[in-house]
Amino acid sequence: MWPGSPLGNLNQTVHDQVDDVTASQKQAFGGDDFRTGKYERPFDPDMNYLPYADLVSVYLNRQDPLWIYVSLKVNAPVTDDPDGNTHFMVEIDKDLDSRGDVLIVSGIPESKEWSTKSVMVFTNPDVNVGGTLVVKPDPSLSEGRGYFQEIFNDGRGDDPDLAMSRLSRNDADTVLIAFKNTLSGGEKGAFIWLPWVDTGMLDWSLFEHNDHFTFSQAGYPLKEDTENYPLKELWGIDNTCRVPSGFAPTGTMPGLCPNYDPPPSVGRPSNTCVQVCYTFGRTRVCTCQ
Repeated sequence: MWPGSPLGNLNQTVHDQVDDVTASQKQAFGGDDFRTGKYERPFDPDMNYLPYADLVSVYLNRQDPLWIYVSLKVNAPVTDDPDGNTHFMVEIDKDLDSRGDVLIVSGIPESKEWSTKSVMVFTNPDVNVGGTLVVKPDPSLSEGRGYFQEIFNDGRGDDPDLAMSRLSRNDADTVLIAFKNTLSGGEKGAFIWLPWVDTGMLDWSLFEHNDHFTFSQAGYPLKEDTENYPLKELWGIDNTCRVPSGFAPTGTMPGLCPNYDPPPSVGRPSNTCVQVCYTFGRTRVCTCQ
C-alpha cells in the first residue's frame, strides 16, 4: 500500500528560524544550543550559507489510519544542492525516554511521485542513542554506534513500503516524507519526533552528535563565541526542538518543545481546528486541537 495525500488538518507545525539575514556575515542568526542538541548550522566548513539545508518550517499530519506525513520546507529549492548530498530526516522516540529509536532518512527525491528510492530507515538496537545523559553532552565522548542497523533501504526490508518520499507538487523548497505508523507505535501511538536537514554529517552512527564531539571539536556558528567560532567538525545540519505527538508532556523531558510556560496563544479557529501555538526560543510550534 502506497501513501496518498495527507488527510484533514495538519496536526502539528514547527516554524524554525532562518539564517539568510546574517548569512553575509558568515554566521547564524541564533538558535544553536550544543548543550541540548539543537543545531542551527546550515553552513559549510568555510561558513558559506547553504539555504537548501536551512529549515524554515515542518508539518506533521497523522490523520491517516496508516501513514504519517512530514513536510520539510527549506530556504531554497531542494534541488539547488550542487553535490546532491542533502538528506531530510525524521527521528522518532517511540517510548518517550528522550532517546531516539528510529531514524527515517531520505535523499533528494527525483520526482513529485511517491518513491522508496534513496529512503532508508535505521534503528539503534543498543538503545543508547543519547549516551549516559540523554539529550545533553556526556562527560566523556561516546563509543556508542548510534543508528547503525538498517531495516529498510529503497524497498528492501521486511516491509517493502515502510517509508517513501517525494518532492512537493506545489513548492520547490519542500520535501514530503511518508512512513507507516508502525514505526511510531501505531495509529494512536504517543511519540516524540525531531526533524532534520543534513548535508554535512552523513554518518548516522554519530548520534547524538554532542556525545561524539566536544563543543570545541564541533565549533559554533556565531561570532560572539570567539573561542569556538567558526564551525569545525559539526556542520551542514539544522533541526528543531523535539516535538511531542499524541500525548501531553508531564515532568521534565529535556530538549522538548513547546515550552508550556508562559501559557499558549490561540490562533483563529477553522471549521474543525483550533490552532494552539507555543514559542520555544526562536522556534514556534502550533498544534491543531
